[in-house]
Amino acid sequence: MPDICEYTDYRKFLSDYYGEAKAKNPGFSYQVFAQKAGFSSKGFLHLVIQGKRNLSRANFLGLSQAMKLDKNQTDYFENLVAFKQASSLVERNHYFGKLSAIKSSGKNAWKPQLVRKDQYEFYSRLHHSVIRALIDQRRFKDDYAGLAKAVRPRITPKQARQSVELLAKLGFIKKRKDGAWEVSDKIIVTPPEVESLAVQNFHREAGELALQALNSLPKDRRNITGLTLGISQETYMAFCEEIQAFRERLLQAAEADKNAEAVYQLNFQFFPVSETNAERNVP
Repeated sequence: MPDICEYTDYRKFLSDYYGEAKAKNPGFSYQVFAQKAGFSSKGFLHLVIQGKRNLSRANFLGLSQAMKLDKNQTDYFENLVAFKQASSLVERNHYFGKLSAIKSSGKNAWKPQLVRKDQYEFYSRLHHSVIRALIDQRRFKDDYAGLAKAVRPRITPKQARQSVELLAKLGFIKKRKDGAWEVSDKIIVTPPEVESLAVQNFHREAGELALQALNSLPKDRRNITGLTLGISQETYMAFCEEIQAFRERLLQAAEADKNAEAVYQLNFQFFPVSETNAERNVP
């Protein structure tokens, strides 16, 4: 059976489980799987895997028994279902925390999973990226009080130390022979294995910081503008490509800048503020 603790999508787990069971036993079918789980309809399970139906608590318990999950696996499966079906970011954070706690303990605690948890932490909090950029700009030798003071909004020296430890664990920074820290690579991008929830948290925090900057920084220290445009879906996609190309040019310019003196946050936010024609025509 696939290791359930490797999954962040219970539908993908069910699909992989079915595929593996079918490969081992050609007689295994959705009907057999549904019967083992106590479902009256084989079609329901297929719809769940396709993302067209959700699981209830009774459904998940029946599937757990059908797949012969142990207690730890059942706990993980229950929270995995709740995580995937959560309707808000708060709920998704709550259940992701439970998943991380389960997979970081007992026999399911293995290094790749813990690394992914560290990656989630890095992308969830903006100050980790700020500290990494500060280390790239200045000579840092474990002066955590000074490092904390350089971050806006202010963090504690303890948070600065924890951030440096996280960056080192992920290989984003390294210590030189003289005791000073330096970045391993100038530019990093979000790896595909990092759950998108972390990126949502990152952008939410970045947006909150933008609001704070609007009130706390003078105009010559911030550049906040906006446009309201009436465009088609085709133009929207073209604009997205333009934004991506612009981001890449900025990254290249930042990498080439040898006189960096501060860390800036640039947010790209492009979203609809009205219904589309297709949405208006939905009955």
